[in-house]
Amino acid sequence: MDARIVVEHGDKKLCAIHRICGSGSKALVIMAHGGPGGDKRGPLGLFDILAEKLDTQLRVSSLRFDFLGYGESDGTPLDLTLRSRALELGSVIAWAVERGYNRLALVAESLGASVALWAECPEIDVLVFLWPAIVLSDTDLKAYFTPERQAELTEKGFILDGNIPVCAEFVHECRESNLAPALDRIRVPTLIVHGDADQCVPVAQAQMAHGRIRSPKKLVIVAGGGHSLGRSAERALVLETVTDWIGRHLLDGREPHERKPAL
Repeated sequence: MDARIVVEHGDKKLCAIHRICGSGSKALVIMAHGGPGGDKRGPLGLFDILAEKLDTQLRVSSLRFDFLGYGESDGTPLDLTLRSRALELGSVIAWAVERGYNRLALVAESLGASVALWAECPEIDVLVFLWPAIVLSDTDLKAYFTPERQAELTEKGFILDGNIPVCAEFVHECRESNLAPALDRIRVPTLIVHGDADQCVPVAQAQMAHGRIRSPKKLVIVAGGGHSLGRSAERALVLETVTDWIGRHLLDGREPHERKPAL
């Protein structure tokens, strides 16, 4: 059953959908979308479909939410920074813990994975990174750094990514942030899925991540797959792989946070 809820974040509200499985399980899968753009449904509705599969196949509840400025949450797109999104993710995790969930998985796609690495969430027991952006200056966001875009930033105080305004702090984070060192601190089972024809985030970033993580890990590279792996066969593979990983590692019978996870 899907329930629309609000997660309090200071004086603002994050809108979310809580899929309640009804099994009494204390496991929860949190889903974090990418950006700029995006919302709680995930790319092409991926998170909606995943929530249903987790419920019907694993009897696991889930929570998919909108970061500030997107979907139904408060704020504007200018609220987007890695720093602020890390705090928003923290509010969502706190909501889950306060409601008794004690086995937590995080499925984070693209910039959502960047946020997870920035946040270093100790409550998370299992990680799934879908086409993760780790070195933002080596993604399609490097288009922010051209002389023309920098002139626009100086003149307006923001730039437009398509029709989405992006603030100066986020542009600075994209230029300066290398999240790779956070990979060394991961202590939980981590699945990475990426397409080798991704034109937004190079597959080399997923390969680098897999090489640096020292906890149980798996890298799935989809031949010919672009960003978000949206073709039907690719999408089916993503859903099957993610569901299997969560079933194996979130529902493995261990005590909550026994692994002393770090991100």
